Amino acid sequence: MAFLRKLGAEATLPDDKTRPWFEWLSGRILDPRDIGKLTTRMHLRGIELDGREQAWLIVLAAIALDERAGEGRRTALKWLRAEPLEPDELDFLGLSAADNELRADATAQEINDLSFRRLQGLCLLASYYRPFLFCFDQTEFYASDPALIRTLGNCIDQLYVDLRNHLTVITTNQENWVTEIMPRIAEPQRDRLAPKIELEGIQIDGARELILSRLQDYDLDDAEIERFFADGWLEKVFDPLQQHGVRHLLMRAAERFRALAEPSAPPAPKASLDDLFLLQVNDVRSKQALIAYSPDALMWFVKDVGKGQPGVTVSRPAHRRYVTVEWAWPDRSVFFAFEGGDHWHRWGSIAREAVELAEAIPGRSVRTYVFRTPDLPKVPRPTWTAANREIATAEQKGFAIVALTLDQVCELHAARELYSNALQGNIPYGGTETLAFLQARFAPLLKSLAERPRPPSAGPTPQPAGKGAPPATTSSRQATAGQPANGQPAPDGAAAVELDAKRLRLVLETVREQKIVDITAVLGRLGDEALRDPLLRSVEVHPNLKAHPGPKTIFLQWRNTP
Repeated sequence: MAFLRKLGAEATLPDDKTRPWFEWLSGRILDPRDIGKLTTRMHLRGIELDGREQAWLIVLAAIALDERAGEGRRTALKWLRAEPLEPDELDFLGLSAADNELRADATAQEINDLSFRRLQGLCLLASYYRPFLFCFDQTEFYASDPALIRTLGNCIDQLYVDLRNHLTVITTNQENWVTEIMPRIAEPQRDRLAPKIELEGIQIDGARELILSRLQDYDLDDAEIERFFADGWLEKVFDPLQQHGVRHLLMRAAERFRALAEPSAPPAPKASLDDLFLLQVNDVRSKQALIAYSPDALMWFVKDVGKGQPGVTVSRPAHRRYVTVEWAWPDRSVFFAFEGGDHWHRWGSIAREAVELAEAIPGRSVRTYVFRTPDLPKVPRPTWTAANREIATAEQKGFAIVALTLDQVCELHAARELYSNALQGNIPYGGTETLAFLQARFAPLLKSLAERPRPPSAGPTPQPAGKGAPPATTSSRQATAGQPANGQPAPDGAAAVELDAKRLRLVLETVREQKIVDITAVLGRLGDEALRDPLLRSVEVHPNLKAHPGPKTIFLQWRNTP
């Protein structure tokens, strides 16, 4: 049992020893007799999953036993996210049609309801392992939207009442939380919150331990470390205060490190917003989780950064199922929908809504966009016969699927992170100043979206594919943001796999030898600049490697591990 638990928890791919065990486990899950017995055991533990116990076992097995980028894992995660599955995806996992509970044209409320039932199921199953931790972070963004604050209050209440085996944490900044958010949460919902936990500062003993750990990470010898702490430097930092915030301490330590490294160098100037933004871009690129599709980041971009355009009014359209943001001028509108799924029925419904918007006010110029990021499956698919006809019709009414490049995704997500840092006081610039900088920086992209020309006529509408006919095609284009559609699909940039074993050995040798090295030098050794993202994915999961983003490049560091 210990071996099997370890097998399911490890991220490594199966080898000759473990592959038979993976196959054996998969066989047990898909065997009707064995899965029936497992379902009975769940009932005995009081775990009721709306009659979907077998579906849960199949889905969790696909996640545990498949490769990280495997088709089974990807499809199983779609089911967990309460996204509708295609018939071939149901067959691939071994699920029944009844397990595909969500209609492709479901309302937002129906999607929310099923999503919450998925959370309830996960928390019930947590009794087999350990409780879940849910965290609401970056709550400073909520202050600008009273409706979002009310939704937060409702969500807190529902989590408290209806979920087992979990802890929910809300991270906040004191002033923002007390003055802007808490007063707008209903009093009964506020009563669900436990007393606040305020972060304490670090004292001198803890500070010494923290700095020592950081210095040892860089393999500094005892003499160099002693030089860092010489002349009672740390005692002076804590005189007369007994404690400091950790951020402040690390900033003082960085100043000390630079002063010792270059004694004659003048104090470092205040970093510009441009440098801080570029540093954030490299930080996003070095972490796979930060480059994944994020409707929150994209919606923030079109709402807050989009407000910087001359004469625009940004609002939420009423009575619309998919479109959630509108840019409006006296003579034209640009609408945005946010969809990460790839079900043909839903995309057909989005296209129909785009046509309705375009025809609502005769003579008014209307555009409707849906962003896609490189990690998402390409849409539309050639086999979507009926949906492709609807998408082709919508394109002639101003509809476009905007395929963002990996570079654009990194910049858009970095913009939100930079703005969040400004609101939290993590950088020496305020939120208003930072937002104005971002609006100016993204002005060309905003203008291209606001003024994108309508595509030319796409020719005849595709006909249904009959017996012996080729698959249906569509005139739809995935346009790269800021560029006209050209009919070519966007490359799969964000789904970069890790390096193969031979290349990884070369990377390890290079970084181990130099301790800290510019990523461009490592790519030079590999002989291919295009391997940047597979290299970063390998660095992210390797215990001896760490990426340090800077404004102009990314440095790779060798780390000794026990």
